[in-house]
Amino acid sequence: MIDTMFVGLSGLRTFQKGLSNIGNNVANLNTPGFKRTSLQFTDMMYQYDSQGGDGGQHGEGVKIGSTVTDFSAGELQTSNNPLDVAVDGAGFFVSKNGDQIHYSRMGQFELDPDGRLLNRQDKSSIQMYDPVKGLADFSIGALRSQAAKPTTTIKFSDNLSSGATNSSAETTVFDKDGTSRQLKISFTNNALATPRSWKVEVQDTAAQSTLGSGEIRFDPDGSPSAGYNQLSIALKTPSGGQTALQLFFGDPGSISATTSLSGGTSSTIRVASQDGYAAGALTKLSFDGDGKAQITYSNGQTAAAGRLALAWFAQPGQQLERVGSGYYRALPGQAAQYGAAGTGALGKVAGGKVELSNVDLSSEFSDMMITQRGYQAASQLISAANEMMQQALQMKGSR
Repeated sequence: MIDTMFVGLSGLRTFQKGLSNIGNNVANLNTPGFKRTSLQFTDMMYQYDSQGGDGGQHGEGVKIGSTVTDFSAGELQTSNNPLDVAVDGAGFFVSKNGDQIHYSRMGQFELDPDGRLLNRQDKSSIQMYDPVKGLADFSIGALRSQAAKPTTTIKFSDNLSSGATNSSAETTVFDKDGTSRQLKISFTNNALATPRSWKVEVQDTAAQSTLGSGEIRFDPDGSPSAGYNQLSIALKTPSGGQTALQLFFGDPGSISATTSLSGGTSSTIRVASQDGYAAGALTKLSFDGDGKAQITYSNGQTAAAGRLALAWFAQPGQQLERVGSGYYRALPGQAAQYGAAGTGALGKVAGGKVELSNVDLSSEFSDMMITQRGYQAASQLISAANEMMQQALQMKGSR
């Protein structure tokens, strides 16, 4: 009877641990990147009824064999934080805390004042990947701000009507000091002196001063003439500096930019683009599908930084162990295969997404009911063995 009670007790202990595991899964239902676990039960050692004979065997009960982690992907949920990212594939994010490398499916990042990309949970350094240098701390460094770029080229498009007397176009440019300047470019028909030619004058609107002037010409087909399709002026600054500013009207013989065709008395010429911009500060950092950092500045410009590193394990359930806070580490003798997002089996990066837990409540509740019934049965087994012992003792006492 005693051995029967111990068998029942092993069942109670095992089902209690099973229920605790189910509780852990349910408790982490809303934990980003959490992977559910299940316990594998195994029977305990057996004993022969007769030593060395052909008698039967009887078991000693049940125990926990192993804990299995389900690494299937969770649902990807949209996040309002651009530094929230998820892996759409089998890869793991890589972070470094001291000399310890951790792996995680939880991509909730932040930038520190030095421009380093950190995990929001423990402030460990997120790793980037370079095919030559391998892993390195992900940092945008000097890219946190962008210096001003003076305008060097203004490109024009549309038509300067050959029937018009004059026309104008306005644009904002940036000088060597990074200061914005409003320019007005005036065009005066000079066909009486030279057929299909125009006088050009560039004025600083605020200072009401002329910065420079020149002449452009067009061929009979309306395309810019060679040698007269551009002109340069000096854009001076109050501090004494200056940059050469080129006004470009299109390639000779081409009508894809500026033309001078008959269009009545009205022209449609306009500034198509200028290549300068003011100084800018970082306003947004996000990641594309290949894990490349995309930086947006307050001046409207963009820049690209490094690529997030991802790690891949052929059998993560046998190569990784949990360390808490959504992290895993490689077991002794196990090594990850590193690469950049978007390559091989690593998967792509989903920017502005968070991977949810892969816990399925319906499955957990089903397992909970089965575990509860198992616990009840084990307790009934102990009660039955206890009653049988009491009956045996009563029989002995009645003699």
